[in-house]
Amino acid sequence: MGLRKEIPMPGTEQRDLAAVPAATLTKMRRRGVLFIIGQLDLGGTESQLVMLAKDLKRRGWRVEVFSLSKGGVLAEPLSRAGVNLVYGLHRQNPAPAAAASAKVIEPSVAPKTRPSVKAMLVLSAAAASLVARIALSRPTAVHALLPLTNFLGAVAGRIAFARLVITSRRGLGNHQERWPRLKRMDRIANRLSHVVVANSHAVAADMAARDDYDVHAVKVIPNGLDLSRFDDIENSRAETRLKLGLSPDEIGIVIVANLIPYKGHRDLIQAFALASPRHSGLRLFMAGQDRGIREALLDEAARLGVGSKVQALGSRTDVPALLAGMDIGVIASHEEGFCNALMEKLAAGLPVVATNVGGNPEAVSGMPGCVLVEARDPADLARGLLAVLDRMPEPLADRKFRQQTMRQRYSIAAMVDDYERLYLAGR
Repeated sequence: MGLRKEIPMPGTEQRDLAAVPAATLTKMRRRGVLFIIGQLDLGGTESQLVMLAKDLKRRGWRVEVFSLSKGGVLAEPLSRAGVNLVYGLHRQNPAPAAAASAKVIEPSVAPKTRPSVKAMLVLSAAAASLVARIALSRPTAVHALLPLTNFLGAVAGRIAFARLVITSRRGLGNHQERWPRLKRMDRIANRLSHVVVANSHAVAADMAARDDYDVHAVKVIPNGLDLSRFDDIENSRAETRLKLGLSPDEIGIVIVANLIPYKGHRDLIQAFALASPRHSGLRLFMAGQDRGIREALLDEAARLGVGSKVQALGSRTDVPALLAGMDIGVIASHEEGFCNALMEKLAAGLPVVATNVGGNPEAVSGMPGCVLVEARDPADLARGLLAVLDRMPEPLADRKFRQQTMRQRYSIAAMVDDYERLYLAGR
C-alpha cells in the first residue's frame, strides 16, 4: 500500500464520459426529489443524505425527506437548509440503545423473529402515507436508502406512478442473514426500481451475487465528504493533544465508530495489547456513541494490561480536530459499505490500518502508509499496526498526498453532480 502513484478509481472513466457541463445542468429544469429514510439520528447513511439534500437545495431543487421516525439530531440541519421533513410513523426516535434492537427502524440488526402484527400495521400505514405524499408532490425522483425503506420506497413509488424510483445499497448484504425476510424484500425492491445505486464497487458486486442482479446495471456513486471541515486542521493538533494528555513523544491511535460489536473495537483492543510491547508510548482513543458495550471493552483492555492506555471518548462533534491530534487511524469493522470514518481519517492525512472489507480497499487504493488487514483477526490487525508504527515518523509528503487525493476523489460537489445527472436523466 506504499505506492505514491495515483491509481484511477474503477468507474471514473464512466463518470468522465457521462459528464455534463455544469452550465448545461444549470439550464435544465429542476423539479423535486423525495428521499426516504428510517430515521434522522447520526449515522453514515444519514449524514450522506444530509449533505446531498442540502447541496441539492442550494442548487435549486425542491427537496423533501420522508422519515419513518420523527425527530433525530439531523432533522435540525435539514430544516435550517429549507428541506421539508415529512414523518411516516409520527413518533419520536427510540433511544440509541433501543434502536439497535428495533425491528421497524433498524431491521439490519434485528433478531431473526417474525415482525409483530402491530409493526406490520404501522409500516402499512407509513407506506400509505408515502404513496399519498408522492402522488401529491410529484417529484422528479423518489430516492430510498437502506433495506426497509428501499422496499417501502420502491413499492410506494410504483403505486404512485413515480417517474423515477431509485433504491440504494449502502453496505454489504449481511442484513439478509440477520433477518432473512429482508432478502425477499430486497429482491422486490430491485425489480421495482428504475435504478439501483451502490456506494462502492464492492457493495455492487455483493448485491449482484446475493440477489442475482446484473452488476453492470448498478450505478456506483461513491460517498462524498465535506472537505471544508478539514481545512487548516493542523492548527488544532497541539490543542487536541493537550486536552487528551498526549505528550509529544506519545503516539495517538484513533477509531471513530459507534460502539457496536461489528465495528471491531474488541479486535482492536486485543491488537493494541499485542503491539504495545514493541512500541512504548502508544495510546488508543475510541470515539463514538456507546451502544451498550463500552464497559465490556474497557474491562477487556484492563484484563490485557492496557487499561490505562485505552480511553473511550463518547460521541464527538469535533472529529476533524480530534483526528488532527492523532498519528494513526484504524477501521476494524467486520463489514462495511463505503466507510465515512475511513474517508475522514484519510482526509485528515492519517495513515490508516483498515480491514479488507467492503469499499475499504477502494478508499485506500494508492494511499501511501495504509495497510489492509483481515477482519476478525486481532493478530493480523496488530501486524498492520506494527507495519505503520515501524515507518514512523513518516514523510510529511505522504500525509499531504493522502489529503490531496481525498479532495480529488470524494468532494461533495462530485457526488452531488453524479446524483443530479442521474435524477435529470430519468425525467
